[in-house]
Amino acid sequence: MAARSIASLTISFGLVAIPVKLYSATQAAGAISFNLLHAKDGSRLKQQYVCIKEGVVVEREEMVKGYEFAKDQYVIFSPDELKALEETATHAVDITEFIPVSAIDPVYFDKAYYLAPDKGGAKPYTLLARSLRESGLSAIGRWAARGKQYIVMLRPLEDGLVMQQLLYAAEVRAIDELDIPKADVREGELQLARKLIEVETLDANDVRALLTA
Repeated sequence: MAARSIASLTISFGLVAIPVKLYSATQAAGAISFNLLHAKDGSRLKQQYVCIKEGVVVEREEMVKGYEFAKDQYVIFSPDELKALEETATHAVDITEFIPVSAIDPVYFDKAYYLAPDKGGAKPYTLLARSLRESGLSAIGRWAARGKQYIVMLRPLEDGLVMQQLLYAAEVRAIDELDIPKADVREGELQLARKLIEVETLDANDVRALLTA
């Protein structure tokens, strides 16, 4: 079945504007999900919110949202105030710079989308995709959607483009938070480890086969 676009965007940098269609690059794997049931009679359970202070169940229409600025101290926001805080959605991906594809660690990668040329955009789209592929570069830009501004990477994939949504540094935990003990290794042990890696190294075709297994 042909893929269906989820939005229309415009890639812009300098005086160039490329109309594109946005497609989800991933799909759910159809994992098995379970519901919580009452063991006594097998009926579904529903979630309830309980006031910590009064110990009573609070209905949804009685709830408000608040930001905790100090221990147990909150600033309460109305729905209108929350809406005003949201980033205005745009239909443009504004490219700000170009960097090597390998410059960003994959730990910062979030959601991925495919981009395809929209009406009148085939030639500039092809020029951008091919230029990025042949130069080994990717484009970094900004995109506002779902009430938030995102940093995105446009990188070439075969003859097309992938828009990779990126995480901000504050959203990625530093590895030095882990307790990784130091261990001394001998040169012979290191050489053996390298040989084992070389034996198990896959080429591009093997990688594709692994991902489609």
